[in-house]
Amino acid sequence: MVQIPFVSSPYPRGAFNSHWFNLFNAIAFQVMMGAPIVLFAKSLGASSTVIGIIAAFTPLMTVMQLPAARFLDRYTYRQFVLSGWGLRTVFIFLVAVVPLLGFLDDTSKLALLLAALFIFNLLRGISSAGWMPWIAAIIDEPVRGRFLARDQLFTYTGSLLSLVACAFVMSGHVEPWEFSVVFLLSATGGSVSLWFIKRIPDAPAGETMSRSAHPVPWLAIVGHPPFLRLLGFNLLFMAVIGSLSVFTVEYLKEYQHFDANLVLMLSGVAFIGPILSLMLTARIIDRVGSKPILRAALAGFALVLGGWLLIAGGVLPCSVPIVTGLNFLTGLAAANFNVANTRIMMATMPEMGRNHFFAMFTVITSLGLGAAPVMWGVTLDAIGSYELATGWFTWRRHSIYFAVLLALDGVAFVAVNWLREAKRAEDRAEGNVVAGRMRRLSRIWMR
Repeated sequence: MVQIPFVSSPYPRGAFNSHWFNLFNAIAFQVMMGAPIVLFAKSLGASSTVIGIIAAFTPLMTVMQLPAARFLDRYTYRQFVLSGWGLRTVFIFLVAVVPLLGFLDDTSKLALLLAALFIFNLLRGISSAGWMPWIAAIIDEPVRGRFLARDQLFTYTGSLLSLVACAFVMSGHVEPWEFSVVFLLSATGGSVSLWFIKRIPDAPAGETMSRSAHPVPWLAIVGHPPFLRLLGFNLLFMAVIGSLSVFTVEYLKEYQHFDANLVLMLSGVAFIGPILSLMLTARIIDRVGSKPILRAALAGFALVLGGWLLIAGGVLPCSVPIVTGLNFLTGLAAANFNVANTRIMMATMPEMGRNHFFAMFTVITSLGLGAAPVMWGVTLDAIGSYELATGWFTWRRHSIYFAVLLALDGVAFVAVNWLREAKRAEDRAEGNVVAGRMRRLSRIWMR
């Protein structure tokens, strides 16, 4: 009898639960942080500025990762993430009640919604301090790109399922109870995701984690050259992408008068591209590296922004086929950018002080991501009804917006050259230099 040799997995036992967690977590957050929550806020009379604030909650609350990283050594990664994700799910259930509060006027409902979303994102920001270090600790670097791509595939699948379900519920004129059903779907997805968190293999609280809880010289971290270059590149990119999904939804709903379910279906198209492409990305990214994928993604974003610019300027019609194509390409570009960016980011973080490197990177880039929708919400409201026709093109609030984003995307494409996919030996050497500075300064501060 021929025996089939055992083929060992490059991943630890139970790591696949991370993918299922991401699928059900995407069902939850796609409602609470995506088009459905924007549509609900617009139904309550929210302005562009308020919509920008809602979009900014998620990235801005990641600032809580800095204080949270100091407490990671008191828990396992699983305990820390599970407690935060569990508490935030409670607030999804509270949001589901808001549309049914008929005794409140729209302004009061909007204020209550903002308060619940603030706390929801605050809890998410605290608990997310443990997620990236956890994955980096259990997945080895040589196979990390493939794992991250597969994680993204499950995330986008969950997002697509979520938006399709929301579109099915929110057909025609949307009643308050329909918004509640959609929010309950989100809460259910969040609850199921907790079951899979419990089954992801935990990482031991070893030397890296315990040392990361000591006082840290933040300037030494920011001054680490590969880290600083990656940080600057990401801040530039956040200015491009930080508000795009929010204000395209607003544009379709408020200025093109698309029905809510059509807006949701078109938003869902953005998740088909990743589902079709990420398995290919998973097979090649660990061989070709992150930078070629980043350049291809930014080129895709240039085509997307150019298309929206021509629509907003009156050159192209805002038709369903054109918007479908743009959203498909948006998802394709975003998914591949995220995989490549996360891969190069994990490889950049030295082992010494890794928790704080992750926290610092996430907080600073998230501040940029949070500032973008607020800044553009205020700007769009300030531009108001301004129009200037220049031949076949009309400059108005959204065409100005897309034109600036297109210019920033071009700068980001060039800025990929700032990044360095250094040889691992060089990375370790530079990481050891930073680690040495951190140890010396920590000894001084703790005297």
